[in-house]
Amino acid sequence: MVSSDYYIADNSDMEAKKLEAAKNHYKTGDYAAAIKLYMSLINTNISYKLYHRIGKCYYKMGDINQAEEYFKKSIGLEKFSNPSYYYLGNILYKKEDIKGAIYNWACALVNKPNDENLCLNLATSYFSCGMKFQSVFYYEKYLKNASSKGESYSAIKESLDKCSKVGNEFMQKAKMAVSRMDYKSAIEFLNFAVKNQPTSFDINHFLGSAYLKENDNMHALIYLKQAYCLDNKSLDVLQKLTSAYINLGDYIGAYASMRRLLPLVIHNQGEYLKTMKLIKELGSSFDDKSYIGAKEWGDKYFSENNFHFALIEYENCLMLNPKMQNELEERMSLLHLLVNGSSNTLNFAGGKISQKEFGTVNV
Repeated sequence: MVSSDYYIADNSDMEAKKLEAAKNHYKTGDYAAAIKLYMSLINTNISYKLYHRIGKCYYKMGDINQAEEYFKKSIGLEKFSNPSYYYLGNILYKKEDIKGAIYNWACALVNKPNDENLCLNLATSYFSCGMKFQSVFYYEKYLKNASSKGESYSAIKESLDKCSKVGNEFMQKAKMAVSRMDYKSAIEFLNFAVKNQPTSFDINHFLGSAYLKENDNMHALIYLKQAYCLDNKSLDVLQKLTSAYINLGDYIGAYASMRRLLPLVIHNQGEYLKTMKLIKELGSSFDDKSYIGAKEWGDKYFSENNFHFALIEYENCLMLNPKMQNELEERMSLLHLLVNGSSNTLNFAGGKISQKEFGTVNV
């Protein structure tokens, strides 16, 4: 038996024609007409791309408040591969919300990792916030990806080259001071060096080590963590991070550092067994609330756009409470993309960390 009680019309051709007409209006600069056509499709063809196109029309018309609304609606439907982040970053920058602009430009860079303009926007914005490590990180990405070697490129390269030269000179002075066991002078030289070369692994490593030698564990942590962000396979950095955390009574930080250190000593049986013993001893002292501090620090760093440190703290959180993986999965996927250019997330199922990341440890 064939029923014809209901008939659903196929309007796909009509919608395609409207979309094409709207695109043509956009190309000719008739943004109001384009918006009218796009709006007529919202009830039947809702998508992040449609919201993005409406946002772009308002953006071109100079109505940044309406543009912001639709870009946010677009991102609400698609949080990763979305071109709206770029325009939303521009809008927030115009509104002097620098932190918001940085976040959105960083998300845009995930989809366009070689975009020189995004790198430059991030570099200058981080610099205005006094975050030199992140600023130079993106200046270096800009120089690597710049398609033209114009005045801006030449000026930035000349400035970074000059800073690198100064940083190296003061690094050598610091080494001379250390050879005399003069760690205070070494720290003065290295602080000047790191201001000029904040993304130098050697300078951060050396400065963190010097502070540790002087029992200034808080400052040691800052530079050793930055060194770890630049090279997460350095055995010496992780060992010294562990010492600094223990000296400060931060046993969660020490535990996490040892978990990261474990695969690096896997071929040294004595060191491996000693590290395993300490991990188990510390792990047995934590309760089901111990992860909260790491989560709060992760949230703090994330809100400050310090993505490198945020990733470290969220990883620490998952080491202590693998059940947080579902809650943190989206944010950590984004952080891996922002920091490493890879969306690989950690697998802590059953209280274990994957061998690939940190070595397998039962807790």
